[in-house]
Amino acid sequence: MTTSFVDKVKGFLMAPTKAFQDSRVDTLSEAFRYYFVLLVIFSILYAIVSAAVGMAAFTAMLGQLAASGAMGETLAGVLQNFSGFVVAVSLFFVYLLFLLMLFGVFVEGFMYHVFVLLLGGEKGFIATLKTVMYASTPWLLLGWIPYVSAIGALWSLILLILGIKETQDMTLGSALLVILVPLVLVLILVLLGAAVIAALVSGFVEMMPFIA
Repeated sequence: MTTSFVDKVKGFLMAPTKAFQDSRVDTLSEAFRYYFVLLVIFSILYAIVSAAVGMAAFTAMLGQLAASGAMGETLAGVLQNFSGFVVAVSLFFVYLLFLLMLFGVFVEGFMYHVFVLLLGGEKGFIATLKTVMYASTPWLLLGWIPYVSAIGALWSLILLILGIKETQDMTLGSALLVILVPLVLVLILVLLGAAVIAALVSGFVEMMPFIA
C-alpha cells in the first residue's frame, strides 16, 4: 500500500495527465483515503511549524517587553506563564483547519461540479470530487512550509484544471472556466462583504459624536 501511495504522489506531481487518466478507475473510498493520509501528514507538520512560529513570536515579544523597563520586565515575567497557552491555541487552530479540510473537500467538490455541469461535463459528481482530492497533492505536501505554501496552492490549482479536463472529458478552456468562475464569484463575495463591514464601521464612527 505504501508503494502504491508513493507512486500516486509521484504521478500527480510529475505526470499529472496520466495520473488523472489512471485515477478514473479508482473508487471514491480510495481517493478519500489518499487525501486523508496526506491531510494527516500536512496537519502534523503544520502543527509543528505553527507552534514553533507562535512561540518564536511570543518569545520575541517578551524580550521587547523586558527591555522596555522595570514595568515591562515585570509584565514579561507574568506573560511567560502563558507560553503553554500559545502552543495550545496554535494546535487548536491547526486541528480546526484539519476538520475544515476533511469535510470541506466535499463542499468544494460540489461547488466545482455545479460549473462542470453548466459547462458540459457529464462524468458525474464522484469524478469531480476525486479530482479535487487528488489535485490537493502539492498543497498538502508544501502548504505547511511558510512562503513555499503559495507555490503548493498554485500548483494544486493547475492540477485541478488539468484534472477536470481529463476526468470530465472537457476542453482546457472549459476546465479553466470551471475553476476560475467560482473563484471570481467568491472573490466578489469577499469584496462585497468587506464593503458592507466598512460601511457599517463608518456609520458607527459617524454616530459616535451623537452618542457621546
